Amino acid sequence: MSRIISYNLRSGGSTLQGNHWQRVIHELSADIACAQESLHPIRYFTEDEFREFKGCIHRCVPNGKWGSAILSKRYCLEEILMPSLEGWVVAARIPDFELDGAKKSLSIFSVHAPSPGPYEPAVSNILDKISTVWDGQPIVVAGDFNVTTAIRHQSEAPLKNTKGETALLSRMRNEFGLVNAWQVLHPNRNLPQTLRWTGNRSVPYHCDGIFISSTLVQQLESAEVVTGELWEAISDHNPLMVDLSSTARGRS
Repeated sequence: MSRIISYNLRSGGSTLQGNHWQRVIHELSADIACAQESLHPIRYFTEDEFREFKGCIHRCVPNGKWGSAILSKRYCLEEILMPSLEGWVVAARIPDFELDGAKKSLSIFSVHAPSPGPYEPAVSNILDKISTVWDGQPIVVAGDFNVTTAIRHQSEAPLKNTKGETALLSRMRNEFGLVNAWQVLHPNRNLPQTLRWTGNRSVPYHCDGIFISSTLVQQLESAEVVTGELWEAISDHNPLMVDLSSTARGRS
């Protein structure tokens, strides 16, 4: 089993004891953690703790202190350079990821759609860049997209997908074979909140997502949005958590 978590820390978060990164690694038991608005992950751990990690990639946004990161205790990470995205997106190839009882190549992208918007063209540009480095092997694209990351039901009105969001989700599915892991396992549920706007914290805005290759669906064990008062106190985003089994479960 491999657990992948995506989390926007909000402006670098805290580096004090019990901080965002420590909770993601220790409490949520992340094997691979993708973060946005993060300082370099070494800032959140003691030197001894940080030595336990096999892979770490972090890039700052232009003229900024924080950026996107991927961190793993379990897997070595081979960085995939993402020209012109400067810390909004970082990427890595894991050559020995456990898939279907064997070790195979997996590429993972930690994504943060650049602010300020417009966000739909920004996400489209990110997909353009991913297409130039994708090797055709299974991928995971996780992060804060600043657009709705799954299809809403009619019952969720007045919230609904824009035409641009629907087009982006179709492109991810048709061009990259990507599906939203949470919606695969919860097809009949309204989208949960992953971001609490300061203007109206009750609106269930769902802009964070973990997308996986459709070839990984049979290994998809669980997918959830992590909630709780403490998580909601330390960031305006909720962590997303996906478990991939090392063997297929026969899900279609």
